[in-house]
Amino acid sequence: MAIFSRIYRIFQANISAKKGNKSNIDNSFYEWYTDNKGTRPRQSNNTRPRQPRNPEMAKYYANLEIPYGADLETARKSWKRLLRKYHPDLHSDDTEKIKIANEIVQGLNLAYKEIEKHYKSQNT
Repeated sequence: MAIFSRIYRIFQANISAKKGNKSNIDNSFYEWYTDNKGTRPRQSNNTRPRQPRNPEMAKYYANLEIPYGADLETARKSWKRLLRKYHPDLHSDDTEKIKIANEIVQGLNLAYKEIEKHYKSQNT
């Protein structure tokens, strides 16, 4: 059942990115970030400035279930955690689940590759 709920969340994030709307993931991050008061907390001098949203990159962050603009180490940890959870070998009983798991793993690999490429291009 977790596979289907994951597919639904990815689908929802892709649809909302195309429409330009905030997804549920963005809303939960916004609520956490603003402490539900609508004001941003003070930033110390050592934090990065917030990046403008790129809808393509937002899809990749949503696919890895991390907030937009998270660092590369967080992306890597999330990527590994999700690969362990949705690996096709874990669903070897049902061929339909294996196909779905393969698609999910391919999407996770693509998302991590794109985020990694984005960070490397920013740092060079």
